[in-house]
Amino acid sequence: MAGTFFKQAENGRAFAPAKGLSTLSLVAALALVPLTAARAADECAFFKDKTVELVVPFSAGGGFDAYGRMVAKYMGDELGAANMIVRNQPGAGGLLATNQTWAAKPDGLRIQLIAASGMIAAEFGGAAGVAFKTNGFSWIGRVSGEPDVIATGPDSPIKSLADIAKIGGERTVRIGSTGLGSPQYITARLLATVIETKSQVITGFSGAPEVFASLGRGDLDLFASSLSAAEAAEKAQTARTLWVFGTEREPSRPELVPLSEVVDAKFLPLITVQASVTAAGRALAAPPGIAPERLQCLRDAFDRTVASTAFLDESRQLNRPVEPLSGKRVAELIKTATEGAPKEYLDLLHESFTQ
Repeated sequence: MAGTFFKQAENGRAFAPAKGLSTLSLVAALALVPLTAARAADECAFFKDKTVELVVPFSAGGGFDAYGRMVAKYMGDELGAANMIVRNQPGAGGLLATNQTWAAKPDGLRIQLIAASGMIAAEFGGAAGVAFKTNGFSWIGRVSGEPDVIATGPDSPIKSLADIAKIGGERTVRIGSTGLGSPQYITARLLATVIETKSQVITGFSGAPEVFASLGRGDLDLFASSLSAAEAAEKAQTARTLWVFGTEREPSRPELVPLSEVVDAKFLPLITVQASVTAAGRALAAPPGIAPERLQCLRDAFDRTVASTAFLDESRQLNRPVEPLSGKRVAELIKTATEGAPKEYLDLLHESFTQ
């Protein structure tokens, strides 16, 4: 009889199919389980004896390249592939490679390490040459990511938003940044917006070390950068970190208050979307449209890779910290950033690329 045929003991209790579920329906549902498992196994077996290409959208020798080579060294074996090779494909600030990955065959044999924040900014800022939708990639997982923080000079009087407002009442608050359209420039523009005082974003610096040097001399008042860059500047005594650019505290620096708790609550949507963009970090992606079971094979292999002792040991030896996130979580972060971005944020991105 339906409702009794599948009774069985579990932890000493008998149970039956849910009300309204016939025996025949349950048999059919259970029959699908081995079929689904078999299909998943077939999708993973696809990679056997294949070469997987991991594209790094920048030249060899930099931080992006180091992370890409670390992943490729171990992930190929976890995937069961014959090998995984790194292909450096620089050009147009990463757009060249990213456009080609977007258009590639969705078979999992071409994957790419992507600077998610840069690509989101390029897409929604209207950068010339963008042919992809960041939210449409098949996200495999994040290798590294860290929050942005706001720093001031070590001898600066700034300790609170009121201190910034006081300076703004006397002169222009100077916020340092790298070039137009860069992630640092976008963060600087956002910072200038939320402090609500007379300010100017000063560009032209070659990179974070040069900005911090200027901050240390007192030529600038504020600078938003990655946490690791700020901590390096703290060691060099050219900066003092004030706040996390986000809505949550950073576990490694619990004394730093989130910016969302410092500025007016009306800026929470701007801070939230920027924090999501930043959190996506350096992430691995495949082209859109890859079969779900094959994408899961890639995600599982990636998860095993970044949890392996050998991979973690090498990251420490190379001083390349890893902060993995699952592909599902990366996809959620990017969806939040691309589908929930307020108009003010999108307008700022567009201005950053058209000035």
